[in-house]
Amino acid sequence: MQLVVDKIAKAFGIHEIFKDVSFLVDKGEHLGLVGVNGSGKTTLLRCLLQPDFVDQGSVKFEPGLRLGYVQQGFTDIQGTIWEFMVSSCPEVLDLRDKLQQLEEDSANLEGEALDQVLEEYSKVTKHYENLDGYNYENRIKRVLIGLGYTEPWWNQDATTLSGGQKTRLMLAAALVRYPDFMILDEPTNHLDIRMTQWLEGYLREFKGGLIVVSHDRAFLDNVATRILEMEGGKLQSFKGNYSKYLEQKAIQSATMEAAYVAQQDYIARTEAYIRRFKAGIKSKMARGRQSQLDRMERMDAPVQHEEFELRLPPATECADRVLIMEDLTIGYGEKVLAKGINLTLRRGEKVALLGANGTGKTTLLRTILGEIPPLKGRAKIGNRVQIGYFSQSYERLNPKQTLMENFLSEYGFTDEHTRAMLGGMLFHGDDVFKEIGTLSGGQKARLVLLKLVLDGANCLVLDEPTNHLDIMARETVEAALTAFDGSVLVVSHDRYFVNEVADRIWEIDDGQVKDYKGNYDYYLEEQEKAALQAQTQAAEEETRRQYLDQQKQQAQPVAIPKQSKQKQRRYSPEEAKKLLPKVELSIREQEAMMKVLEMEMANPANHEDPVHSAAMAEEHAAYEQKIDELMEKWEQLMEASEE
Repeated sequence: MQLVVDKIAKAFGIHEIFKDVSFLVDKGEHLGLVGVNGSGKTTLLRCLLQPDFVDQGSVKFEPGLRLGYVQQGFTDIQGTIWEFMVSSCPEVLDLRDKLQQLEEDSANLEGEALDQVLEEYSKVTKHYENLDGYNYENRIKRVLIGLGYTEPWWNQDATTLSGGQKTRLMLAAALVRYPDFMILDEPTNHLDIRMTQWLEGYLREFKGGLIVVSHDRAFLDNVATRILEMEGGKLQSFKGNYSKYLEQKAIQSATMEAAYVAQQDYIARTEAYIRRFKAGIKSKMARGRQSQLDRMERMDAPVQHEEFELRLPPATECADRVLIMEDLTIGYGEKVLAKGINLTLRRGEKVALLGANGTGKTTLLRTILGEIPPLKGRAKIGNRVQIGYFSQSYERLNPKQTLMENFLSEYGFTDEHTRAMLGGMLFHGDDVFKEIGTLSGGQKARLVLLKLVLDGANCLVLDEPTNHLDIMARETVEAALTAFDGSVLVVSHDRYFVNEVADRIWEIDDGQVKDYKGNYDYYLEEQEKAALQAQTQAAEEETRRQYLDQQKQQAQPVAIPKQSKQKQRRYSPEEAKKLLPKVELSIREQEAMMKVLEMEMANPANHEDPVHSAAMAEEHAAYEQKIDELMEKWEQLMEASEE
């Protein structure tokens, strides 16, 4: 086993986070750790990384195991991106220095001393090969490119990167260390869909143990082989990926709920019996039942998670065309991000805007809302359209204000009504007097969502609304948007969320916005079709290239040279006149058959199969060669007939 966790517990003061947590992780197992925000997932990871942090129990990693870890928010990075990545695995660099030193030492030694150095050199080389040291730089390049850092980035000062870019770089460093075991805390934060898909492929190839905390359901489906659920201070294990976990969890919850209700009913009936007969002739039986109740192992009540309320009001009437983009070009100054955009969002449509980081998704939203001017064309908002905007930076929340102050100043409700609304978003008691700047990202997101409800907008423009929300909160947002009868334009990297909410996809790719009239599953199908078509075209081009190369080779001096006229067969005038009509007929026949073939070759459908296409080309070449031979014979016969 690479990791053995045995009955660990952790508490902060009187607040118990979890207890009796035990599990094993074998080599090659990939575990997804799930649970609502605040359930103790990050605390559990800290216990794994710092075994002394636990209050009781033990955490044991396999001796000599190399551990890779990415922590949320840790961005202590120095040097250029390339320098940081090269130094991310000091062990490889140390072994290189040691090998070089041993090589230098061996040059000045002989005999037994040389044998000892060579033996040490062999051991160090084996260790270096186990770390894949010879492929170290190539591995760095692969990971950097996969996570969006192409070669122009490599010499950039890493200290100038944004927080999200630094987090992504820390993930890259963890991947190239060639660990035996990895612990990843929300690795898909700050990754776009393409980067996330690349990371999924990388982790599927990873042969070591893996524990990953994530709220990305599609990511867990594609990476995890087992799910650990932290709930109510206890940890449960479920075989399979996230979808399998949901199925098992639903069955377990229903069974446990029924068993708990049945036990509570039995306890109530037994206690009623005891109260009724404890002083009568059946008192002995009552005492027996009391003894039975005392020995009974009471089931814990099923954990009930508090969910926030999100019910969007019915959308007011507005124009059919809600958002209109006409020959729109977006960007900053001379930097064009996308051009030639001609799209319309209609009443009731729900569109997801996709694209890699930096392609202009947020810029497009801000251009539509009039916050930045278009470089060309125009973006219009339809008549009677009221926009509700969810921004990643939460501009509507003053970090210096308390929750109460912010909502009272903006909406003017009574204190009691404001408290009730905030309570529905899980802010209870003195929580309403906290400064907004001290709140977590998930708490701020809930406040902005509440403002969208209060605004009563009929068109919602949402920029990453599910960032920092746990899975249960994301499901609440999905349900609210699905039930909403207004229009929605949402930017999100959560593929599960997009598939549930959107009925249309706009993708910014290579400076263009492509329109897919379907949900995310439909978008994937179209992507697969396009990829297959590109592969087919590439295969056809390769077949055509190989055929042309073959034809060129056959046309080289390998071909038999034509005989000189002196060595060619000589025909008598009478023989020539007799053969000429037959040769002319053969020429016409060959030309007619070649013309039929050329008509077939002009039909694009006959080129869908590369093999068939190449066969037609080969047949056409054969007709040309036959006609050339007949024409040469015809010339000989004409010369002979004129003599």
